Amino acid sequence: MDNTVLVTRPYAQGQVFIDCLKERKIHGLAFPCIEIKPVELDHRLKEKFSTLNHYNYIIFISANAVWQALEILQKINISTSSIQAKIVTIGKASAQAANRAGFEVDLSPDKGFNSEALLALPDFAADKIAEKSCLIIRGVGGRNKLAEELTFRGAELSYAEIYRREKPTVDKGLSRQQLAEHWADLNIKVITATSNESIQNFYDMLNGANNKAMLKTSLVVASQRGVKLAKSLGFKKIKLAASAINQHMLESVESEIKETQ
Repeated sequence: MDNTVLVTRPYAQGQVFIDCLKERKIHGLAFPCIEIKPVELDHRLKEKFSTLNHYNYIIFISANAVWQALEILQKINISTSSIQAKIVTIGKASAQAANRAGFEVDLSPDKGFNSEALLALPDFAADKIAEKSCLIIRGVGGRNKLAEELTFRGAELSYAEIYRREKPTVDKGLSRQQLAEHWADLNIKVITATSNESIQNFYDMLNGANNKAMLKTSLVVASQRGVKLAKSLGFKKIKLAASAINQHMLESVESEIKETQ
């Protein structure tokens, strides 16, 4: 059997990445470890999205934040082209998503792709961001470092938490039982995980089923935080991609496959 790459992204995003793998003649298998669910579009959220131009900066924390925001705007009949606030993305994956969704991205780190990199941008220096209003669009329960530091620098912060990340309750793609029972037969050479939640959920979903084989398989992650978590869980071979965008993940996957041949 061909070398196989196990893709843990949410199902729809995972299928896009699997198509990218197919173009490189690499076999991909979907095993979603995160399910993205929109929160209820209540009055407060509608009001927040109806007044986006009241903010100086709109900060998208992830690609999922972009796509869920676009759905909300479409539901309340607001065009992305009508937004005058500066659009900020935290990394290349969210920047790509924002451009595809029709937002005009004004600020995004050239490297780093995390809260620390965003805070290092000149626009977010204390003398520039003080008294500026910022709306952070994210999932429920995200990290608070960015908001805390911007508040410390004098910015006025608001949140729009518009989706939940949950561990799948129903298998899409490969089932847990299939994966556990046929790990060796599937010839899985690389696992990809673009967030800490997907790493943790993957570990939890398979822990005890085929633990030793799983932990010995090459794991490609997209952040130093992911490397740290993976090491703590016992993964033996971890590769850090330059970012979570498909191109960077593909480059790391190809590199790992070559090393295993």
